Amino acid sequence: MKFGQNPKKQWRSSQELESSFNPLARRLNRLMILDHVWKKLVGNKGRFWVLKAVKEDTLYVQVKVSVARNELVARRRQLIVELNKHFETPWIQKIEIQ
Repeated sequence: MKFGQNPKKQWRSSQELESSFNPLARRLNRLMILDHVWKKLVGNKGRFWVLKAVKEDTLYVQVKVSVARNELVARRRQLIVELNKHFETPWIQKIEIQ
């Protein structure tokens, strides 16, 4: 540090650190976590179930094969529960199939 230069602020708690983050950065982090967890949950079916968008509490998934659509419809509730386990507050409330 140079003479006359103000020292950098040191965080004393996680709350101070969190308040300094940009809300956009928090949303991007949530989306990156969602993408990673989705890939882990669906495994090989990721070839047929493609995440397209998230709007508010709805996850939009494009299905490439009709048989895969039927399986997604059957597993929809289970996937929502598994996805929400990775967030502080439940975020995904429904999955829309396109």
